[in-house]
Amino acid sequence: MDLSHHNGRIDWNQLEEAPIDFIYLKATEGGDWKDPRFLAHWREAKARGWLVGAYHFYRLCRPGYEQAQNFIQTVEVRQGTLPPAVDLEYAHNCEPYGSAQETLADLDQFLISLEAEYGMRPVLYTTKEFHADWLAGRYDTYPLWLRALGDEVPETRDHRQVDIWQYTMSARVPGIEGKVDMNRVPGVRADNK
Repeated sequence: MDLSHHNGRIDWNQLEEAPIDFIYLKATEGGDWKDPRFLAHWREAKARGWLVGAYHFYRLCRPGYEQAQNFIQTVEVRQGTLPPAVDLEYAHNCEPYGSAQETLADLDQFLISLEAEYGMRPVLYTTKEFHADWLAGRYDTYPLWLRALGDEVPETRDHRQVDIWQYTMSARVPGIEGKVDMNRVPGVRADNK
């Protein structure tokens, strides 16, 4: 699953009953916003033995280097964690402040900065539309996390297979009052076999 402050208070003792293998937590957004629940969520999830990673919501109207610094200053834990992830989508985003070439150069700077800091390629979370418009053919060596709601494992428009698939935004799990985003790793059974 992936969680942020939008999910409200979490009863972590109840959540332990949910069939979850990994959790991505929202850490930052743009150049200066930090999720106020990130550190508490991180500590709770790690204490319960889940694989945990952090993600950044990338703002198209902010410099990539500035956004990378925001994330790096917030997410200091490295050993035994999932690769950092970057949320790249149109929903709730802003218009790019420069040309497509300038926007992609900023994204390159963000990704290079994270890879240099954490020693691993960031995971790109996106939608089919955003992938087709901005990422296809340019970031094919980065792990891909695709939101495609439904029952069929998705591919991108250029037929790239995904590493993580967000299949629903409306799951119900113990310990969380509202709806939750749930994800799968295609090809891996729920019992990790």
